[in-house]
Amino acid sequence: MCGSFTETLTYSLSDSSGGTDHYYADVAAFTDEVLAKLHTEQAVGKFSRYLALRKLELFAPDVCALEYLMIGVLWKVYGDRAVAGSVFTGRLLSSLYGQKGRSAGARRAVDRLKGIAGTAILARHRRSEVRIRLQEFARLVGWLQASGEFEQECKRLALWLDFMKGLPDEESDSILVKAVKKAVWFEHESAGRLGSYTTSVDSYIERNQQRLKWQENRIFCSRARVEYHLNMVGAEIMNRVFHEGFLAATEKMVFLPVCMRNKAAEACRAVQEGTGYVCKGCSVNCRVNAATKMAAAYGCKVLMIPHASTAFGRERIQRGEVGIVGVACVLNLISGGYKAKEMGYEPQCVLLHHTGCVQHWHPEGIETCIDLERLERILQEGQTS
Repeated sequence: MCGSFTETLTYSLSDSSGGTDHYYADVAAFTDEVLAKLHTEQAVGKFSRYLALRKLELFAPDVCALEYLMIGVLWKVYGDRAVAGSVFTGRLLSSLYGQKGRSAGARRAVDRLKGIAGTAILARHRRSEVRIRLQEFARLVGWLQASGEFEQECKRLALWLDFMKGLPDEESDSILVKAVKKAVWFEHESAGRLGSYTTSVDSYIERNQQRLKWQENRIFCSRARVEYHLNMVGAEIMNRVFHEGFLAATEKMVFLPVCMRNKAAEACRAVQEGTGYVCKGCSVNCRVNAATKMAAAYGCKVLMIPHASTAFGRERIQRGEVGIVGVACVLNLISGGYKAKEMGYEPQCVLLHHTGCVQHWHPEGIETCIDLERLERILQEGQTS
């Protein structure tokens, strides 16, 4: 349990008692229905076979099904902007974002560019509805790359694009149209099944339009309600699919976001270690401290991560050696799962009960929290496997 907090910014998993059992039961039941619906589409199985034949990164069919749904959802949210943009501009922006890691100065410059692009360039949209075909899907992937917010998703969607380029036009068009139909169904159903947890998303976007203007996180903080639901279902799918790999890993770690600590950065005594920080227990009321002590009982190190983009460092590790429990807010769940696997980790995730970090969501920051009992069950299971 998290206890009380001052406000719900976008989403909240907590029920009236402060617990999350209802949320996890709801998302598990809805995920079963989503997967049953998606696996009726032949494209999912055909794409899985395509990856296997070409010895490309092959995830379980359930993840391929998630990606098929992702195509439709992202088209519905961003398709009108994707077809209005310039392909050349999209490629240029995407290449410039790759310079971000060179220095602090480069990062600031790229962030300024990203804010300008997100407000003045990528926000342009086509008013008339456009039917999705292969060419439009390619433009969507380009727009997502240019946004700088969907790096991992784009890598997977690019594989779907290559797959469909090898099919007759009629078949690829049919696959894309059906993906959009699935997204229409998902948007309606998820609003009923998961919408009680995301009631504040639209009002947050409306209230913060001016604040986010020209900011590098404008697109990220303005993402649609259906994208929260997609990430909730995506996290449930990934936890199931990657579960066995996590249990088999010889070492286990926990990555926590800095927004969980109850002290400001200058007062926190955590010590840097690699890309993260190790808690030194300077506050008995700090949730990072509580999680660190609990994890230590299971032989697990806890690292506090300043930002999702730096969570895994730059060096890949030996696949299968390290299992991690990543703690993140909803919109980082799918991308975080893909990134962890890309870097060699075997991931599981626990969701933050609500958003609150000062980098994105609140000017002063709101202390966030997780279900520690759920985290402990994951670590306990990992120890006894």
